[in-house]
Amino acid sequence: MVYFFFNNAGLPIGLTYTMLLSPFLFLWLYLKGRRWLTTKFLLVLSPFIIAHMVLGIAAPLNYLRTTVHLWVVYVVVYAFCLALMKCGSVDRLFDQLIVLNFCAAVFAIATFPTPLKTLLWNYDSTEIASASNPLRLSLLTLEPSGYSELMLPLLIFATLRLLCHGRMRNFVYLIMVGVPFLLCQSMGGLGMCLAAIGISLMTSNRRLLTRPKSLIVIVCLVITFCALLLTPNPVSHRLVQVATGNDSSTNVRTTVSFLVAYTLASQKSLWWGIGLGQAKLIDVSGMGTGLMSGIIPNQVAGMLAEFGLIAVLLEFVVEFYLFFRTRVYLNSFRLAMFVVAFIAQLTGSSTASVQQYLMWFFAFCPIFPDVNLRDDFKSKVSHT
Repeated sequence: MVYFFFNNAGLPIGLTYTMLLSPFLFLWLYLKGRRWLTTKFLLVLSPFIIAHMVLGIAAPLNYLRTTVHLWVVYVVVYAFCLALMKCGSVDRLFDQLIVLNFCAAVFAIATFPTPLKTLLWNYDSTEIASASNPLRLSLLTLEPSGYSELMLPLLIFATLRLLCHGRMRNFVYLIMVGVPFLLCQSMGGLGMCLAAIGISLMTSNRRLLTRPKSLIVIVCLVITFCALLLTPNPVSHRLVQVATGNDSSTNVRTTVSFLVAYTLASQKSLWWGIGLGQAKLIDVSGMGTGLMSGIIPNQVAGMLAEFGLIAVLLEFVVEFYLFFRTRVYLNSFRLAMFVVAFIAQLTGSSTASVQQYLMWFFAFCPIFPDVNLRDDFKSKVSHT
């Protein structure tokens, strides 16, 4: 609950409550028998640390500080994943988050006439006056895109559950998570979700198309989506901005990030990068990209800048190895989360994003064996 709703509330940028709780999480993991966490972490990083020391580290203190930050993220993610695997009712947890998040969104709508509006919404009076950037719901997160990333697993879970079990209760839960998601107006998140659901449908058993309830749900969702895009509203307006290339946020998170990452890595080594925490110290304002420092809002691009091509290649190899090793393709929810996580790393996030790693966890771990459109493989996934 703290992680989802209040992780950044009242704290400086870069500091979260899960980071502050990391010593207690580490102690909990130690008592659970995970006593080699730090050793494994350092073993993975050791080739890059050695390479960076040989190439030269411009700011050793910042390198150490960023390494500790990455270790904290590692501990938090490990603890979260272990807790979720031991939890016997993750679906109930997701339902609770959906309900509370919907209530928070309703409260945010009610704050329009109050000063709280600027706290819960992404608000810029000059941009809104010109109608170029409508209000976007962010609650207590740093930005709307981060808020939408938190909701992506909930939205995919609710959608696939409705397609698997077409009940009114499941439809209500989809509406309750869909409304806040649309209010944050994250076109990237919406695109990733549609791609993930679409691929899950294409790879599902053909018998899905013969189920009347599933067909009705699919048709209703398509009609709702088309109506949303074809009528004048803030969501369709922002979609036009993204499609015409006039959305600066989208450009910075994609092409600009890779351009800056390549330039930074080439200063030391394209194979090994410039080192942890070194990119943020470099002024890139002269490149005319809109970024002032080398803080890159893209996970793969950030990996390229700090760890080089070797790390990027290893990352993709591990992802596809786990894709086949854990048989992600046999479960609709896991396949959808894999698609979302894979696209997200290329269009945003960062190497220190807890949510990014949690999405990979949902892809590789059989948390919801019953949320599966593939009837022919449901029994196999259930016993994974």
